[in-house]
This record gives sequence, C-alpha cells and structure tokens, in this order.
Amino acid sequence: MRQWANRILCGDTLKVLKTFPDECVDCIVTSPPYYGLRDYGVSDQIGLEPSFGEYLERMLAVTAELKRVLKSTGTMWWNHGDSYNGSGKAGGNKHYLKKHTQFGKLEKEERCGRPTFLKEMPTKSLMLQNFRLAQRMIDEQGWYLRNVLIWWKPNCMPSSVRDRFTVDYEPLFFFTKSKKYWFEPQYEAFESNVYDRARMAKARTEYGGKWAQESGGAIKTQRAFVAGHALGRNKRCVWRIPTRPFPGAHFAVFPEALVETPIKAGCPWMICRKCGKAREPIIKSQFRQHSIGATSGRYYKERNFKGDNTVLNSSVTVGYTDCGCKAGWEPGIVLDPFMGSGTTAFVAQRLGRRWMGIELNPKYIKIAERRLGQARVVKNLNQEGNEMIAACGA
Repeated sequence: MRQWANRILCGDTLKVLKTFPDECVDCIVTSPPYYGLRDYGVSDQIGLEPSFGEYLERMLAVTAELKRVLKSTGTMWWNHGDSYNGSGKAGGNKHYLKKHTQFGKLEKEERCGRPTFLKEMPTKSLMLQNFRLAQRMIDEQGWYLRNVLIWWKPNCMPSSVRDRFTVDYEPLFFFTKSKKYWFEPQYEAFESNVYDRARMAKARTEYGGKWAQESGGAIKTQRAFVAGHALGRNKRCVWRIPTRPFPGAHFAVFPEALVETPIKAGCPWMICRKCGKAREPIIKSQFRQHSIGATSGRYYKERNFKGDNTVLNSSVTVGYTDCGCKAGWEPGIVLDPFMGSGTTAFVAQRLGRRWMGIELNPKYIKIAERRLGQARVVKNLNQEGNEMIAACGA
C-alpha cells in the first residue's frame, strides 16, 4: 500500500476497495452518506437509492470490503447520523422532488415515488438507519461493536419543530475486526469533586469513628477509585465537540477534534515495514504521591484537616515490543473511504500518520488537496518514538 499512501483515489468506493489487498490498513475513520439526506452532485452516489433496502445492501457491500482490507488488529470509527421518515428525500409524501445540484446550481429535477421500504414505517418516525446497519454488520459480517460514542454538538443548528426536542448529537460507532486489536488509552481530566471524595474517605479513616469502623469497604472503594492514572481518567463516551464552519464548498464536514481521538486511540504510530505489525509500548506502573491540596469543607475544618497526598498511577514506558523483522518502522495508515473535504487525512497528516482517501466527486478532491497542502505536522510521533526507544535501550 506504500504506492497509495498519502493519496486520494477518485472513484466509487466499492470498486476502488476491491483493488486493495487484504489487511492493508490499520485504521478507518469515516462518515458515510446518510440515506435520503443530501445530494452531493454526482451520479451513482450512495444515499439517494429508490428504497432504503437498496441503501442498506450497498452499505453492507462497502463494510464487507472495509473489513477485508482492515488488519486483524485494526479499528474502524463510523460516524453515522439518522433522519426522519417523511422528511427531505427520505420519503413520507406520495411524491417528492429530488434535486440534482452541483455546488448550489440546479441541474435537473424529477418526480420520484416514495421509497418502498418505508411504506410501513410511520411518517415522522426516526428511521434508525445507523443502528439497522450496525446490527446487520454485527449479525452478518461479524464486526465487534466496542462502543457507541456520542458526539454532542453544543452549538447545533436550531430547529423549528414544536412536537419533539432538537437533536444535538450524532453517534460514532467504534468497530473492530477481532477481539484483540491495537488501542492506545486516552485520558481526560477527573471531575472536580473526585479529590473531595478522596479527602472525605481519608479523613474519616484517619479520625476514626463509628462510620469508619462500619464502612471500611466503602472507604477502600473510594480510595481505589481516586488512585487512578496521573493523566486523568479513562475517556468517557460523550464527547463535547462544537461544529466548525468550513469555507470550502463541501457542506458535510465533521470537526477535526472528532477525528483526533480515534486516530490517536486506534492507529499505531510505529508499524514494521516488512510484516506491518504495530510496535506497542511496554508500560510499567509507578504509584507516586501527588498533592491534591487542601479543602475548605466544614467536616475538615472541624478536624483541622488541611490537605492530602493521594497516590496516582504515573505509568512510564520502559521499552517497546519488537517483531524481530529488523526492517525498520513507519507510521500506521488511516483510510477514509468517503473522503469529502479531507478532514481525516488532514488530521492524520498533522498527527504524523499516513493516510489514504477515496472520493467519488473530483471537485471535492481538489478541495481536500488544497487543504492538505496547508497541513502542518505539529508532532512527529515517529521521530519521537525512535528517540524514546533509544532512551529505553530497546
């Protein structure tokens, strides 16, 4: 795949994927076209099929190929929203108007019948197109669904509807091909009251009393909860990420922050040039005391409790696994089969990973190429990794 690394291939996703060898990419990050929602201005595009059943079959053909080209240790991050039956191009009226546009210019329009698959579904009902697809991917293709992450949009578009709530999120499905896969934990800050809970447990233990004697198990549980990683807690599933405007012509651009975590967590930054196996860090836990300061609570004032040193896990890297090929290392490769304006490639390039993209619309490719020309690698992880390896003597 080196000949296609850092390139955007123009064509139908399914046809292009069939030219790829088996197990050639480390990570997939993408957002496919939603059914009946948008017209991207090209013929034979996914999302405007006459029936929802046809849409599902086309998407399943794509996901089958994605599973084939994904390494057994690979991950796939699939951002897929939903639409309502009877809204827009998703049916609901006896006839609806399908508009074929090219960057805002109306080229042609035609009357189309209501999608046949949705005739039995009540209008105004969510179609659950994303979960229907995910269910079939699990049942028929053997994908592992590890998380359903929530992209919360605090600045979502306002809605004028009066009989339901405004939708301000989209799901991000975290799939894997195998039970064991490459994954780098990501951390976030502890909640502000975590350390207060630790102080309370420690104070009650030190100063004794009936509560401490009868609730020793609760005290140990609370203290163990706080004795986490010095970098913070394991990242949660609700991600607060505002939408960002994009000056290009593409109107379905997800923000860079939504792509960063999947690439950091799911794409290795060192793989063998010969066998393609990822090099994983060897972690050693070192529990150290970290000051969490004093508190002003009434309970502590009464007992003159002025602070605490809580034990946190300060894990350090002491070496890296080695496949034994002695062929050198290179960054992992991220694939976006629905490239659009190139956000996935842009972030992957900035994070020091290689990337590949597939896009049907050549005008979107030009937008992505201009954007990628402005990308700057802010952190050369491969170089940093070599320096860390040398320091560890590995």
